[in-house]
Amino acid sequence: MDVLGYLGPWLYPLGIVALCLSGTMIRAVLTIGRLTDELPASGAPHHAVLAWGVLGVVVGLLGTVIGFGRVAVSARAAAGAERAELEAMLAVMWDGVLVIVTPVTMGLWLFTISLVAWLALQFWINRKLS
Repeated sequence: MDVLGYLGPWLYPLGIVALCLSGTMIRAVLTIGRLTDELPASGAPHHAVLAWGVLGVVVGLLGTVIGFGRVAVSARAAAGAERAELEAMLAVMWDGVLVIVTPVTMGLWLFTISLVAWLALQFWINRKLS
């Protein structure tokens, strides 16, 4: 559960993306399950699954940029600091590194899940319509 703490403020946007991705996957499965011989007029229902995965990566990359900013500010403040201050700043920099890595990792997990789901749904559509 420490990973959730490292996500910081990015927990909420990534959580919303994950919920929307789950809802879109459920809707796509239900729509594809009702297909008979052609796609609905609205188009293939599974492409939105991949779009939510891409959005997860984008949100994760925004968290990475913010983390880089935290590390840069801490590194600049560490110039000329005393030893005790330097150790405290290094701890803050390490938190920044975790903020860099964690959101983009979660975003990549969301993208991977959406890609696998998209491929499975595409395969299912091809089998149903052929």
